[in-house]
Amino acid sequence: MNRLRLPLLVLSAWLLAGLSVYEMTAKSPLLTGQTLPGWWATAQAERDTRWRPRTGVLPVDKLMHEGEEAARFYATLVGSRSWFHARPQ
Repeated sequence: MNRLRLPLLVLSAWLLAGLSVYEMTAKSPLLTGQTLPGWWATAQAERDTRWRPRTGVLPVDKLMHEGEEAARFYATLVGSRSWFHARPQ
């Protein structure tokens, strides 16, 4: 278990940082009064991601939803949207 602790901690930190950057970009008009670069990709990710509660536990469902939006945001920025369009909605 000790061998997994550090990699899991590093992975968690990266995921939290990625989600935080996405959220800051998405909320930039409210936080800064202007849109940050890439805001258009957050708007597109929010438009393309439907709310589908999968577990029935609101905090878990919200985290999964925001994670999916963040993944779509980063995929849009790098131009790799085909993976999301291939999945059934």
